[in-house]
Amino acid sequence: MTRLTLRAPAKINFNLKVVGRRPDGYHDIESVVQSVTLHDTLEIAVAGEGLALEVDDRTIPAGPGNLAFAAAERLLAGLLDPPGVMMRLVKRIPAGAGLGGGSSDAAAALIGIDSLLGLCLAPAALLEHAAALGSDVAYFLIGGTALLKGRGTEVEPLPDAPPADLLIVHPGTPLSTAAVYAQLQEPLTLAPKPVSISGFGRIPVDLVSWVRAGNDLEPHAARLCPDIVRIKTMLTGAGAVAAAMTGSGSAVFGLFENGAAAAGAARHAEVDGFRALRCRTLDRATYLGERMLP
Repeated sequence: MTRLTLRAPAKINFNLKVVGRRPDGYHDIESVVQSVTLHDTLEIAVAGEGLALEVDDRTIPAGPGNLAFAAAERLLAGLLDPPGVMMRLVKRIPAGAGLGGGSSDAAAALIGIDSLLGLCLAPAALLEHAAALGSDVAYFLIGGTALLKGRGTEVEPLPDAPPADLLIVHPGTPLSTAAVYAQLQEPLTLAPKPVSISGFGRIPVDLVSWVRAGNDLEPHAARLCPDIVRIKTMLTGAGAVAAAMTGSGSAVFGLFENGAAAAGAARHAEVDGFRALRCRTLDRATYLGERMLP
């Protein structure tokens, strides 16, 4: 095998709680996350010399600043005589949206390079590479419904959430995760939360309750991108049973009772000048089983 193609699905954060500041300056979080059918596509081929990446979106870096490139570089650096590798990334997940596109691309690169070159790395080794690359990358090796803790590198798989129709709306303004976290006010000895996210995975899943548990970063991101509030209001007004910002923003998602309701909300969003992306939740078995494309 000299070539393969992989899906790199996006994720949403059903909720996100900032539970403290770490000595290294980062923040500890608890967040229930979910993979969705919206995805990038990564093609990997053994070709040429060295490592090269082509991206169809010119706003996305195609060198070491790209997490997929960095992931491939990590694995190739451990080989005595690495082959030439050419990658092509087709972007559909908006950047700077809180959807984990770059992290998912990195996980796809780890899985793809490992498979294509027959490295047969142990899952623990892949997870170690993933944690070194970024906070969400480890999650994208697993997919489905999961609880993220710490910096987001501690992943606890949860029972799959029930299927749900979603509409993700992106305002067109990317947000830097660092810039959003910088909005958090000192001191960060946070008050106890009335709802414990950790307990949710041990009772029957209620997606609306999960989303209504809230995203602590949402008001801080909204100071940088006021359209977040406007989109959330639009989604609930258009029939979403619950809506919230995902990750550190700037995308907002709505849960809908069916695809027709999501399609109607998408029309509202597009009239308002926003990018509307319809998708569904993606269970773990499908996520893992359909990662590689024929």
